[in-house]
Amino acid sequence: MSPRIATRRTPHPSHPAQDTTLPPPAGLRAEDGTGHVLLTWELVPGARDYVVHRSPFADGPYSPLTGRPLPHPPYADTRAEPGRGYWYKVAARTDDSPGALTPTPAPGCVKARGIALATVTVTVDATRTAPPQVTGDGAQALVRAVARHTDDGSHVHVVVWNTATDRTGTPSGSPALDRTAVVRVTGLAPNASYAASLHCSDTVPTDAETPCGALGDTLLTARGPFSNPLPHEPLPPLTTTPDGTASLSLDVPLPGLRSLHLSRV
Repeated sequence: MSPRIATRRTPHPSHPAQDTTLPPPAGLRAEDGTGHVLLTWELVPGARDYVVHRSPFADGPYSPLTGRPLPHPPYADTRAEPGRGYWYKVAARTDDSPGALTPTPAPGCVKARGIALATVTVTVDATRTAPPQVTGDGAQALVRAVARHTDDGSHVHVVVWNTATDRTGTPSGSPALDRTAVVRVTGLAPNASYAASLHCSDTVPTDAETPCGALGDTLLTARGPFSNPLPHEPLPPLTTTPDGTASLSLDVPLPGLRSLHLSRV
């Protein structure tokens, strides 16, 4: 019997080998915030999720920072030490393997915490002409909101929760992760009075990274993860401005959520 000789199969000219390695994300930016560094980048076509890497040195070595897959930016690094500089890179991943890291790192440094907590503003339109909008210091990576209201705006229900994604090594209730949320409701009756009540919880939804509004009635009807009535307290009535706007400032600790109910009286 003739000996078998191992040979290397070459790709057929009509079926060239495909390179499945994803390119590094473009547009990586690091924004210094109070208690966090906010990272944003451009989406990579074909990516399943992303992994953030961090190093105290620009030349590395870089270590993975995110403990779970990130389906999309942004990402808030809440474990960075205030006043200390860091360097960040991001890689996109497929089901098979991670892609290349961004070639140029983005520098970031957490701002030292002052007396006032970092504030975000949640704007809800009672006329339903616009979805809830969250703006402010690292807003989209740190706070989410959903809302429901009647067609005439007589009843409005707004849920705001703290979604700082990286809790590892940070004590619960750390002031560095607390957020003050200004809930601003527009489209209400002008110069009117609304009864207000505040509902609280020490937990956040397991899918807190879901974009604004996608949770819908699951949260607003207190079903699913909130099958029991939330503790609540009445608030002083809110009086709207001549343009039909009412505002209220809420402290939203990590972990936790605040549910605001407004009813016209």
